[in-house]
Amino acid sequence: MDKDNQLRVRSFENNKIVIEIIDFNKWKSENTGMDLKIGSFLKIEDGNDKSIVTMIQSFKMAEDLLGPNVVQQNGQPKGHFLLDTYPIGQLETDNGELKFKKGIKNISIPPTSVSLLSEDEFKSIFEKRDQPFIFSKHSANENVDIVVDGDKFFSKHLAVVGSTGSGKSCTVAKLIQEANKSYHENIRNTHIVIFDIHGEYTYAFEKNYRYLSIEQNSLEIPYWLMNAEELEDFFIESNEANSHNQLSQFKKAVISNKIKHNPDLNITYDSPVYFDINEVIMYLSNKNRESRYSEDDIEYYALPEWKKIQCVDDEIPEEFWGKLDFFQPTGNSNHGILKKKISKGFFYGEFNRFLSRFETKLLDNRLDFMLKQTNLKTVDFFRIIKNLLGYHNGKDDSSNITIIDLSSLPFEIVSIVVSIITRFTFEFCFLKTKTNSTNDTPYLLVFEEAHKYIPKLSDAKYKNTRIAVERVAKEGRKYGLSSMIVSQRPSEISPTVFSQCNNFVVMRLTNPDDQNYVKRLLPDSFDVYTDSLAMLDTKEALLIGDAVSTPCIVKINDANPLPKSEDILFLKEWKRDWVNIEFEELFTKIMTEKAVLETVK
Repeated sequence: MDKDNQLRVRSFENNKIVIEIIDFNKWKSENTGMDLKIGSFLKIEDGNDKSIVTMIQSFKMAEDLLGPNVVQQNGQPKGHFLLDTYPIGQLETDNGELKFKKGIKNISIPPTSVSLLSEDEFKSIFEKRDQPFIFSKHSANENVDIVVDGDKFFSKHLAVVGSTGSGKSCTVAKLIQEANKSYHENIRNTHIVIFDIHGEYTYAFEKNYRYLSIEQNSLEIPYWLMNAEELEDFFIESNEANSHNQLSQFKKAVISNKIKHNPDLNITYDSPVYFDINEVIMYLSNKNRESRYSEDDIEYYALPEWKKIQCVDDEIPEEFWGKLDFFQPTGNSNHGILKKKISKGFFYGEFNRFLSRFETKLLDNRLDFMLKQTNLKTVDFFRIIKNLLGYHNGKDDSSNITIIDLSSLPFEIVSIVVSIITRFTFEFCFLKTKTNSTNDTPYLLVFEEAHKYIPKLSDAKYKNTRIAVERVAKEGRKYGLSSMIVSQRPSEISPTVFSQCNNFVVMRLTNPDDQNYVKRLLPDSFDVYTDSLAMLDTKEALLIGDAVSTPCIVKINDANPLPKSEDILFLKEWKRDWVNIEFEELFTKIMTEKAVLETVK
């Protein structure tokens, strides 16, 4: 028991221990400077160098146990309380050193004493881990650093979730800064790729990062890096009545053009090799206008000067990669003095809408980084991938962190860019592991605002991204590839991706659906923590997972420098004098540089 037996155990269950305070005033006078609070930790000793550590969850007065004559003392409650506490593990003494273990076992009953945990005992729970990694302090005692196992924290997938304004971006920046902390002066082997939806993370790093954006013309992702499904999603409108014809001819043209430009390679529809998109579009344009005539029971294309190119539907004539002028179909009548009856080709007029959409895409200069990279050929493949993964011209020109700025991309292309980079990063890690039997170059992919491109809804336009990220979630760890899923709406993320996370940094969540979604992913015994999700302060978080000794509420340390994610101070700005806006200059820039062209339906 504590001094003069003022604390004692009333009941003991696996997930709940009730502690009785016989006389709080007396306990307080005998423990000067020590406070019992919601969230305080108690130690229940069994007399055999083992102690249960339990956390105060709630309390209630117990007047009914004391009787009406002893409830008041000097006009105040005498202080008879019952504390509901939640056991989190046990402390053992091993060769004079305190060690904390999850779970409760081999505890002798009845317990011999109950007392507040000392600060040294408190630190023994949170400050002793393999591969120590520190980015926060305990919210109940900011003198105690929360030490997580860095290997487990990053290798077993990580989720950082929280409503807007909860400090999520600053937390992500702090995690990455700490992962790269000791390497500022000399580049080491940290490899992190950030998909930056809002263009805010370049402000959070000073050295050893690579910034790829369309504004700086540093983001190179040529169209021919897309796989078959990505190409079709980007170019084909699947809900059109004739989409099957578009699909069949587009596929035929892409494969044939890849073979044309890479004659020495074994080519498939998915092969990441160069093909000329303009030649493919020209082929489809020719098929859209194609006309034919028959002579001696042989079909020919109806071309000027009656140039005889025999129609062979299984092959693509070389001439079809350039623009051809066909005679107009004559129906049942003959054409000109040669008396030729000219008929429509099988796909005549089928690709009008497809070609119009493609022209619209070509006019959108935000897509230049993808559609106008015709100067990049197959031989550039390795340089492109090295650039995306942070490798450049030797060690001194390489980067620990690659920031992919997606903020200026059209929304419909964001998921394709994420899909391409994720897929090739996985392939890189897979091949490196298979080649060397182990992977000494692990990668972390940071998916900011993940709910926007890997949603739980089975929307066809996000299918490829969802497949790529789910593959990382399910298989990446074996090949040295991990993920950090960052979102303000965890309930809208693919369940496959989120359920594979073993570590969670859960910040303030105000949406009931998001709160319940997080609760469902965690054991029922964590209700004591998850019930407080809506009340967490900015930069406070519930930390749960394999990497931490026990779940706890933490205060995230400040990132330095901060990402550009601070809130705009509305009232302060509104109190300023009127500010004039140059509307003509602003909108001229928008129209000329970042025009969002309406897709032809």
